[in-house]
Order: sequence, then C-alpha cells, then structure tokens
Amino acid sequence: MNLLRTFLIAASAFVSLHAQAQSAAVSSGNAAQENLKSLVNGSAAISFDNRYEGVRGTPYLISAWIPGTIQLASKVPLPETKLKYDANQRLLLMLRSPKDSTYVDMNKVEGFVLNDPTKNQPRAFKRFYDAPDPALRQEYFEVLVPGNYSLLKLQRKTLQKASYSGAYSADRRYDELLDQTDYFIRTADGRLQPIKLNAKALAAALPEHSAQIQAELKKRPALRTEADFVAFAPWLNTLPALPAK
Repeated sequence: MNLLRTFLIAASAFVSLHAQAQSAAVSSGNAAQENLKSLVNGSAAISFDNRYEGVRGTPYLISAWIPGTIQLASKVPLPETKLKYDANQRLLLMLRSPKDSTYVDMNKVEGFVLNDPTKNQPRAFKRFYDAPDPALRQEYFEVLVPGNYSLLKLQRKTLQKASYSGAYSADRRYDELLDQTDYFIRTADGRLQPIKLNAKALAAALPEHSAQIQAELKKRPALRTEADFVAFAPWLNTLPALPAK
C-alpha cells in the first residue's frame, strides 16, 4: 500500500508540473503575440500606402517575404513572422495574413534577423544608438562579422528623380530607386569608421594597428571584395581592442 500511495503521489505531482509547464508555454506564446500586436499598433501613422507606384526598382532589400524575427529594445521576445525591409524609408513591413501587411513601429525596434534562403547564415541587422554621427543612429546595419572590430554593411535605396527638361538634363524620364551600399568597421568603444573595400582604406581606418594590418596583408591575397573582408575580419578581431577616446 505504501508503494502504491507513493506512486500515486508522484504521478499526481508529475501531472501537476506538466500542466503548469503547458500553461506557462501557452502564456508565453500569448504574451509574444500580444507584444507583436503592440509593435504594430504603434505604427498607425505609417500605415502601408502606394508611394512607390510608377517608380522603377524596389525599395525592399529583398523583394520576397522572408521569415524573420524582430528584436525589441526592451528585449521582449517576439515570434517569427514574415518580413520585408524597406531600405528607402528604413521601415519593416510585416505580413499579418496572406492579404494583410503593415509597417511596424521602428521606435521600438533595436534589430531584426532575416532568414534569407540564398544565404548560408541568417542575416542580422542592428541599430547602434551610440553611433557618433546622429544620422547613423537611425540606420540598421547588417553585421557581417561581429567582434572588437565588427564589419558592418549599410544598404540603402535612394530615389533618383526623373530629369528630362533643360539643356543639361540626363534625359531620364522616370523616377528610380538605386542601391547604395557602404561598409564600416565598428570598434569596441563605438566608433564607426567608413571604409572602401581595399587594403589601404582598412589600414587608414585603424591607424593604431596599421603596421600590423599591412604586415598581415602581405601574406594574403589582395582585399577587393566583401567576401575578402569577411574572410579577413576574424584575424582583425585577434588584435587588442582600441582604448576609449
């Protein structure tokens, strides 16, 4: 009888714990959905419109809907959803249903991750509130390589207006969205150094380590492409962090 009683008590405790775990999971899931709703509710002033009709090119970093996650400044977790990033307005568009999409409140968004099927790794985008240039604090940088010397990529879509009147016009009879890509090295103390994709620019961006960088580059193929810089960045992160200024 004692064994049976012990078994029944243990079984009852297991059922109770399982029920509590299920309840917590449901509660957590509901909370995540509510957080997602609040992110949308704050964006009423920037609801979706047709401002790009008649413009050549796309404002989106990736035209297709991509599974992704949004990271809030509050660190509150959100569920995965379908996203597009409008690189012209620096806004995220979220798919709520097959026929319903809306912009989210970017004031609450610290970063986001896109699970781009054409890439081997998820693409992480982050906002740096401590950027020295106030204009760059509004941007979302793709973090190509993190570390004491993070390699960042900033992709924007700029609108070039039609120009077909006047003696010196470009005879361009349509508005067009053009790609603009810039690269940066972000040091551990928050400095953002713009760089071109060549060895000279990299050494100039980090003068404290210029001699070491140039010596290492003599052992390697020339730096010319984004892929070259991504391959070189892990070595760069073996160097000591720069002292704060």
